Amino acid sequence: MYVQRGDRAALNGLTLTVNAGEHVAILGPNGSGKSTLIKTITRECYPLRRPETTMRIMGHENWNIFDLRAQLGVVSSDLMARCSRNITGRELVVSGFFGSIGIWPNHHVLPEMESAAQTAMERLGVDHLSARWLDELSSGEARRLLIARALIHNPGALLLDEPTTSLDLPALHELRSRLRDLAQLGVGLLLVTHHLDDIIPEIDRVVLLRHGRVVVDGPKEDILTTGRLSALFGVELDVVQRRGYYHAW
Repeated sequence: MYVQRGDRAALNGLTLTVNAGEHVAILGPNGSGKSTLIKTITRECYPLRRPETTMRIMGHENWNIFDLRAQLGVVSSDLMARCSRNITGRELVVSGFFGSIGIWPNHHVLPEMESAAQTAMERLGVDHLSARWLDELSSGEARRLLIARALIHNPGALLLDEPTTSLDLPALHELRSRLRDLAQLGVGLLLVTHHLDDIIPEIDRVVLLRHGRVVVDGPKEDILTTGRLSALFGVELDVVQRRGYYHAW
């Protein structure tokens, strides 16, 4: 698969298959094509038309974008940047039904939507934030609301693009704990990150990405080694594993 952004090939002959229910981490340095991959899956970017290129999401090449949004939950920094003061926590979560950020005059919110939003917020432990304005919240609280928004359709997979950006240590711990809960409940996770310790123990497959290509793909314990990660990031690293988490410095 090839995806062009401006005059640069963001994905350059990438080949990748992720099965339903898998927990997979995509790891790579800045500019490796990680976020472009997520945007291509969500149809914000499209691959170049080439005879050898195919792309299927849940078995289908063609999707109505609104049907696709009901199958995939997305949490990204782009969505965080679109959150503004005139949106409450409840409105943010409910807006997942409409593919928007916030509720607009043309949206008709049904009682069952309100009920689903309440359930999703309780699941993430953020129901107490329902009436709070978004700019009054910490980054960790806002991220958990975005995950609740992403889960409102009970999607088959949750796509997480750099989910821990700007979080402090308590917020990091809380978010990773919630992601572990979701993984154990059977929600498939596709995590895109350049932070090694974002990879929770339930993720057992890691894909290393560089220059828009898959460098290596396999079981976590075979991929997250000092040699492989030093080569990927171009610096000498020491990698250790503790309590199911990997750390590098």
